[in-house]
Amino acid sequence: MSDSAVTKMPFARMPNLVQTTSIALVSSLLCLSMGAAHAEPAVATKPAASQKAAAPKAEQKAEEQQEVVELNDKDPAMKAAFKKAQGSLDGFLKVHASNDPNVDVESVRVRLTEGKVTEYVWIHPFEKDGNGYKGKANSVPSRLKKLAVGGQVSFKREDIVDWTYFEIKARRMHGNFTTCVQLAKAPAAEVEALKKSYGLDCSKNL
Repeated sequence: MSDSAVTKMPFARMPNLVQTTSIALVSSLLCLSMGAAHAEPAVATKPAASQKAAAPKAEQKAEEQQEVVELNDKDPAMKAAFKKAQGSLDGFLKVHASNDPNVDVESVRVRLTEGKVTEYVWIHPFEKDGNGYKGKANSVPSRLKKLAVGGQVSFKREDIVDWTYFEIKARRMHGNFTTCVQLAKAPAAEVEALKKSYGLDCSKNL
């Protein structure tokens, strides 16, 4: 599908719900910003007085953490998510090739390397390119110094560790297996709010 304005929406313009989540959760959900136009309106939670007092330090710490939050590929649950994504990849690629108007923001999370440095980056849009694929980085690399958001990358099928797409009529987000692993440690209220706003249900996200 074409690279719509939705895919370029700055993360800061997402619903307040996501802006109030923990920084680790925010970093893991960068791909959700692409579906912001499809989200249900969300209400931000009111911070407690103690949270307000600590806001300046907390924001500074959050900014520092945002650049180092990474996907833990040594985690058994994350390895299982990689395997689940690869095992269901054929079905996703068929959806991607169908150009179904009811499907939006088809994206893949890809293992990219620079020397000995590895990072997992969301790619959208992407397309077949010979024996592999090519596309644009849609999340902010924190370790790859030669890649920026919107940068062109080439990758192989075996480099794909996750996939996702948004089903418009059903208001449901499919895939996002790695994100669901990261969500496992998030507060239950935030997970439920994300489920309501974006249709991301990790209990049945194929």
